[in-house]
Amino acid sequence: MAKRKNQPKREERRAFWFSLALSLFVFMTAAGLLVVDYQGRKLSFGDSTPPVALDRQSDPPKLHIKAFGIEEDIDATGLDSAIDFLCDFGCIPHK
Repeated sequence: MAKRKNQPKREERRAFWFSLALSLFVFMTAAGLLVVDYQGRKLSFGDSTPPVALDRQSDPPKLHIKAFGIEEDIDATGLDSAIDFLCDFGCIPHK
């Protein structure tokens, strides 16, 4: 059987799968740390505020972060417009 011209090499496929697995590992580790921080604050202090929340009522929209001992507000105009675009593109009701 002849090898196709544009078929990716074995090393390229291996690099893709390795980077995908590494990215998923980092994402799941970060998500797990956020969940543990949230549950710890909830059990220890009775604080049930979410670790990350988007406040669209303020002008400009703010991203409230309360995790790992950090409590901060960040301007989230770009994030808000990206979420609106993705919801509009996917025909998902969001307002």
